[in-house]
Amino acid sequence: MRNHTSTRRQQALTIISTITALASATYIATGVGFMWAPWAYSAAWLLLVSSLAYVIPQIDTLIALATTVARHTVHAARHAHDWLAVLADRRQSPARVVRSTTHMEAGR
Repeated sequence: MRNHTSTRRQQALTIISTITALASATYIATGVGFMWAPWAYSAAWLLLVSSLAYVIPQIDTLIALATTVARHTVHAARHAHDWLAVLADRRQSPARVVRSTTHMEAGR
């Protein structure tokens, strides 16, 4: 039980650190942050370095988490595709389509 909790905690910290690293790197990459607020630019560098210090050793956890998310996304997409196919089959059911077969019903 404790190992499971530790794994969840590691996953949560890895996600938070990855998002923080990406946000910090984006802020730094824009380049205009230093002119607007030098203290924020310095804080972004500190956040980037500290986030990468946690994420890099946890890269196996990050890869496993990304793989799990990808599998769940593919599964959900397949489920939605199947559901939409069933819904489309119901709409085009022959029982619902009524066509006239005589000349009188057809308006001739």
